Amino acid sequence: MGEYILFQQGIKAICKALKSILQVKNKLVFMRRLIFGILFFVVCNSAFSQTKAELGFYGGAAYYMGDINHTYHFYSSSVAIGGIYRYNFNPRYSLRASMLFSGLKGEDKDFKNQYQRNRGASFDTDVVDLSLQAEFNFQPFWSPGKSRTKKLVPYVTAGIGYIAPSSTESSFTIPMGAGFKYNLGGRWTAALEWSFRKTFTDNLDHLDDPHSLNKSNLMHNNDWASFFGIMFSYKLFPDNEECHSYGRFVK
Repeated sequence: MGEYILFQQGIKAICKALKSILQVKNKLVFMRRLIFGILFFVVCNSAFSQTKAELGFYGGAAYYMGDINHTYHFYSSSVAIGGIYRYNFNPRYSLRASMLFSGLKGEDKDFKNQYQRNRGASFDTDVVDLSLQAEFNFQPFWSPGKSRTKKLVPYVTAGIGYIAPSSTESSFTIPMGAGFKYNLGGRWTAALEWSFRKTFTDNLDHLDDPHSLNKSNLMHNNDWASFFGIMFSYKLFPDNEECHSYGRFVK
């Protein structure tokens, strides 16, 4: 019950942060606070909740959708790598912090649209993506000694984040996605995930509202970043130890 209350408090904190996103004037200060918050979360949970903590790495691809690429998923993808930390409240709910490194790029000449060919816009930038996301498993995920848990489960994820390109405008993000988790045996878990970052800028591609649309329309006139990849994580300490004499798990 206490863990569920902590999870609810975490969700409320994320929602409160989302409401204040547009009111934050100093993005650099917010980014520093987000990094500090993620590190504080990781250190505290690792110290006091070791049996529920996981560390892992991410590998996959990232791509952009915006004023150059309107509709094509996986267009001009770049390699994405990074690290993750996951805290498991119970077999259904988790909280994950991640830092990913990749690139976003696009060129008008890749498309047949004559307007784009005449415009000739292009961009290529490295990005750092920070996020803190809640995960919900549709079925109880595998845990030793617990009945009715599954080794393969689908899940969804959402939270708050920040994307920092090297040559274009940084932005707060709302990360969201879905995937599958699979227990590889012992303390190892693999997850395949497709996620999207809703940004609050239309300038990731250096094209800020090129068609003179309503700049206040944040849901329809902004750029997106997407990630598709696989994560491997390792539980720092086991939940239980197996009693080989009796073939069962004991605490």
